[in-house]
Amino acid sequence: MPKYVCDFEQVYSIGESLCNVSNDIHSSVTSYSSKIDSDLSSWDGVAKNAFVKTNESHIQNVEKDLKYINEFGEFIKSASKEIESLESELAGLTI
Repeated sequence: MPKYVCDFEQVYSIGESLCNVSNDIHSSVTSYSSKIDSDLSSWDGVAKNAFVKTNESHIQNVEKDLKYINEFGEFIKSASKEIESLESELAGLTI
């Protein structure tokens, strides 16, 4: 029986939730980007170019943040499993 208390399932679930949220937002951003590109197809000129450039910059920033969130979620899931494994090993030791 473990000597330390941690709800590993809850911690893993939090990591999974972060990954799911990241994927959901990524899907929304992709859909948004496609819709904007479609809507801008009839535009022409300096305004379109400025808007497209700014929009692409914002999308790149969001994608970078989403990558970080997903990697953080994966780290949390991995850390939860590793800590659970180590706790089981420690609980089995007799000192």
